[in-house]
Amino acid sequence: MPKIMAVDVARFGDDRSIIGVRQGRHYRILGKYCGLDLVQLAERVSSFIDAEEPDATVVDGDGYGAGVIDILRHRNYGSTLHEFHGGANASDCAMYFNKRTEVWGWMRDWLKAGAQIPDDSELEVDLTAPGYETTRGKRFHGSIQLEHKEDLKSRGEASPDDGDTLAMTFAVKVAPKPKQGIQRQPEIISDLAWMAG
Repeated sequence: MPKIMAVDVARFGDDRSIIGVRQGRHYRILGKYCGLDLVQLAERVSSFIDAEEPDATVVDGDGYGAGVIDILRHRNYGSTLHEFHGGANASDCAMYFNKRTEVWGWMRDWLKAGAQIPDDSELEVDLTAPGYETTRGKRFHGSIQLEHKEDLKSRGEASPDDGDTLAMTFAVKVAPKPKQGIQRQPEIISDLAWMAG
């Protein structure tokens, strides 16, 4: 199965930068960091890319994340790097208000299907804290919208950094790398095949 790494970027303050990786039905948290600057976080991410060799790395490109993406590209990690923008249009605009809501929806379906996630209290809170509503008005009327982070914080909840990281692993669809050592031999039909038998 493809291995997808995701990075939710924070810099300073209460929010945390989270690095996680999902492969099939399994998800692992690789690191949680407070107070790292963008260069330090990019160092951690590049080390995990080297160690894990993911098929894709998704980085939150809004806010501070843009700086991490620039550093990783400068260090030649751009070939499998994907920039995520939660406010972008969803693939299914009739169902989801934006891309962030859509990847949370896909994550929900994955969890319901029997996924394996770490026994992590912060991740558990993050996955259950955000609410949602059905949108009104002209833009994507009737679509589902996930609760804004600002609204979560205003009612005393933390930013769902762990949940966003796991959700971002669903932002890309990639084929796995071919297994090494397995080479398919082309089927060869000889011009003399008619002589057989």
